[in-house]
Amino acid sequence: MPEFLLCRVEDTFLVSGRGLIVAPGFPASAYRFDANQQVRVVRPDGENLECSAVFQIPFQAPPAKVLSFFCTLPAATKQSVPIGSEIWLLGRNESDVKLAADA
Repeated sequence: MPEFLLCRVEDTFLVSGRGLIVAPGFPASAYRFDANQQVRVVRPDGENLECSAVFQIPFQAPPAKVLSFFCTLPAATKQSVPIGSEIWLLGRNESDVKLAADA
């Protein structure tokens, strides 16, 4: 099954009713995601957690200058995804998600 390293977690935010949002975000001009994806979280201590992730561009008022996808892990906690964890996207190749840079 294809997989690739999407990011290292720089920060986390637990939002009631939504779940754990991980930073960084992913600029919409550079990435495309299906709304629901499977990911593997590899913690700094080597423990692994596979879970569902939701990728969406949040509504903001006023609108953000750069639209970005945010990754929400509805079933995760701040303790289960510490800063420094790696987020691996499962079932997709990097070329399926990252858009080609403008030439």
